[in-house]
Amino acid sequence: MSFSNRRLSILLLLTFLAGCSIKPKTPPPEPVMAPAQRQQQLAAMQQFTVQASMGLKSPAESVSGNLRWQQFNNTDYQARLANMLGISLFELRQQADLTELLVRGERYQATDASSLLWQLAGWSIPLHDMALWLRGLPGDSATELEYDHAGRLISFTLTDSTGIRWQLSYRSFFNDALSLPKQLQLQSDDTQIRLVIRSWQP
Repeated sequence: MSFSNRRLSILLLLTFLAGCSIKPKTPPPEPVMAPAQRQQQLAAMQQFTVQASMGLKSPAESVSGNLRWQQFNNTDYQARLANMLGISLFELRQQADLTELLVRGERYQATDASSLLWQLAGWSIPLHDMALWLRGLPGDSATELEYDHAGRLISFTLTDSTGIRWQLSYRSFFNDALSLPKQLQLQSDDTQIRLVIRSWQP
């Protein structure tokens, strides 16, 4: 082997070894909390921020973008859905008994967020219990609850404030003891919503 070929082989070997050495290792999943303890911890999460990718398909339109949901307490929250260019599709703020919604540059107020969004955008999300089902908890209207072997809620049916019936499924969870939801899907008769949560922040 010539000197130049030997040198090239050594460089390729060093590059391969360097690549192997910096490859991140995936930490092993933590054991999930006992169901009662996990339920208690999830219910105690009154303040949190979720960053997620969202896709929605309805007869009115198809929407995809980035969702930021910030929960202030048990009832108050604000949310923003922006498309891939960063342009806001809607901004929502729920405070006390009043909902304020910003759509297409216009600001509206109502007592029910889901009904207002449906009237203005032609599609809706079950917003009333969203702070619960984001965490993996059912709301008061939830029926047909199913759990996995670890005691995690994996699917249920809910009826939102507009009367639309949704089937919600949890497709995956984060690999920590609290096992917060990571991938969710909601399906009604004519609308499908997919959420992939990138991060949870207390």
